[in-house]
Amino acid sequence: MDIHPEDVIISLINITVLFILLRLILWKHVIRFLADRKNSVENEMETAENHRKEAESLHNEYNEKIGTIEAQGQEIIAQSRQKANEESDKILKETQDKAKELISDARARIAIEKDEAFDDAQHDITELATQMASRILEREVSAQDNINTVNDFFK
Repeated sequence: MDIHPEDVIISLINITVLFILLRLILWKHVIRFLADRKNSVENEMETAENHRKEAESLHNEYNEKIGTIEAQGQEIIAQSRQKANEESDKILKETQDKAKELISDARARIAIEKDEAFDDAQHDITELATQMASRILEREVSAQDNINTVNDFFK
């Protein structure tokens, strides 16, 4: 295969003509396609940036809500503890009041029983004294005499 200069020139002319024709016919379409593609990519980038900003905003809002909820939870826990302490104090006070009342009632009953026991003992002593006096005097002593004797004894 030989290279002839006429073939080279014809090939160069063909390439140049083909380039000029393709440039005239396709250049505007290619430029428009590339511009449209560039605009499309820019719009998608802008949309993606807007979505990123929106997601970031939602993330910040979410974190704020979580912080608020945690603060509310802590406040509820503090209030619950305070109520529990107040209820505990109330129950303790009621229990102490009931205990004081029971002690007071018990002391009153003890005093009554002591008086009753004293009266019973006085009655028994009176009977024994009467029996002893009867034996000593060998006569019957009346109940009034017994009461007077006992009262004199205790005075």
